[in-house]
Amino acid sequence: MTARFGAIPTPADRFVAGIGFASAASAAEIIALIESCLAELALHPNQLAAIGTHSRKQASSVLLPVALHFGVPLRLLDDDDLSGDVPGIADAVAAMAGPLQLYKRKSAFATCAIARCNPGFDLAGFGQPFSASAVMAASTLLTSSAGP
Repeated sequence: MTARFGAIPTPADRFVAGIGFASAASAAEIIALIESCLAELALHPNQLAAIGTHSRKQASSVLLPVALHFGVPLRLLDDDDLSGDVPGIADAVAAMAGPLQLYKRKSAFATCAIARCNPGFDLAGFGQPFSASAVMAASTLLTSSAGP
């Protein structure tokens, strides 16, 4: 498929990036990995409908900068949301949006997979919305127990 730069993506042209990452991953690393995966498929970032990851990553400080960089919503999926037929977090998260177009690619501390959104894909039914307040709460908890 050839990306249509500058065009408003139709539902058939929309994609979801599923990501997994270790605590050592930086936002810059995840952004570079997603950009590399999009380029491998000759997709423009405006074709990205959402970024998804596992809900256990919700307190990570790298998620908000990644979502803001691409200007897309970040969605969190639980084990119950994911298909047991697809191994790995990145692939399993992306596959919940539609057929995988790019299986897991790795960087030093992150993974990314890309899926084409199924017809009728509804972001409201794709995991749970990310809440920046979860990151703030985790940060406050860590600093409040740091001592004098």
